[in-house]
Amino acid sequence: TAVCPQGHRNTWSGTTTDRHGKPRVMFTFSMTDCTPCPVRSRCTRAKTAARTLTLRPREHHELLRALRADQQTEHWRRRYAARSGIEGTISQAVRAFGLRRSRYRGLAKTRVQNILIATAINLTRADAWLAGKPLGHTRVSHLAALATR
Repeated sequence: TAVCPQGHRNTWSGTTTDRHGKPRVMFTFSMTDCTPCPVRSRCTRAKTAARTLTLRPREHHELLRALRADQQTEHWRRRYAARSGIEGTISQAVRAFGLRRSRYRGLAKTRVQNILIATAINLTRADAWLAGKPLGHTRVSHLAALATR
């Protein structure tokens, strides 16, 4: 059972799956409760429909909350720092060297292409280092740029 901010209980609830096949629980409230509600804008963006609330099953929801809390710790951020460096390398390989598109058929030839791309990345980075080119900076959003002024 779900209860809205005004104390009304849902009129229908059921389980279904999302587009990825994951289970979810849905709660729908009555139109007679939602339409005249003074705090409707806090509950739904729908202009005419009643409020529908979609949640994950309790076990999934609690696991997600625990994982999000873990992401706020310094230990997690140190572990993730390595991944961010790796993702930069993958991004460079995709954007500059076409890593996602194989020019050849067959696993062996594709493997050779990937090795050559990795070598090209290393040579490009060594050349930039020897030439004294500074590292590229992470993009700063417009909002973050305004906040630093």
